[in-house]
Amino acid sequence: MIKEIFSTALIRIKTNYVVYLISFSIPLIILFITYKVGRMLGIDLGDLTRDPNTVLKGHTYTGMISNAGIFFWSASATICLFTAAFLYRLKGPRGQFLLMLFAGLLSFVLGFDDVFQMHEKMFSNIRYVPEQLFFLAYFICIAFIVIVCFKTFLQTDFVLWSLALFMFAFSLVVDREIIKVDSDHAFWEDSCKFVGIVLWSVYYLRTAMLFIVQQIQQVRKKE
Repeated sequence: MIKEIFSTALIRIKTNYVVYLISFSIPLIILFITYKVGRMLGIDLGDLTRDPNTVLKGHTYTGMISNAGIFFWSASATICLFTAAFLYRLKGPRGQFLLMLFAGLLSFVLGFDDVFQMHEKMFSNIRYVPEQLFFLAYFICIAFIVIVCFKTFLQTDFVLWSLALFMFAFSLVVDREIIKVDSDHAFWEDSCKFVGIVLWSVYYLRTAMLFIVQQIQQVRKKE
């Protein structure tokens, strides 16, 4: 039994060694960059690896909605990029592939922005970049995706996607105090954004399932 497991493991290593190398390289590269940045800026390396609440001695529930939003951003990016890879492998419709690819990359960037507060603080100590430029860039990216994949986009539940954008826009309206709210200003702003993130994630989950089912049906018809 042990001999069989060992021989099977060797076969797996010989067959998938490239995957193993890439899988190890990704975290090692990230850790190497983290180490260099920490040393260069004189930051305690533990501050770059531990949970923020541990470093700042905050409560476990601090930022719980923000953290939950990151899960949904990550889910959206993963779902879209996986579906794009699936469609590319099976030579699916180009419009569906592009929609999933662009949406996955955009979801990743938006999640990255949300984690590291790119448009708020990340570049403040390096070079000032107005928040408006970030929002303009995101608007251009979204418009580009819709224009390039318009016919495919209309085949999906675009109303749900539109509601997600509406909630994002409404959170900005609250943030800019265009609409006055009570003392719980941050709660209402982040709540609107969180609803938008969830709607965004659900839309791409449903869209991915639609595209995958359609592709499987096409493959079965050919058989």
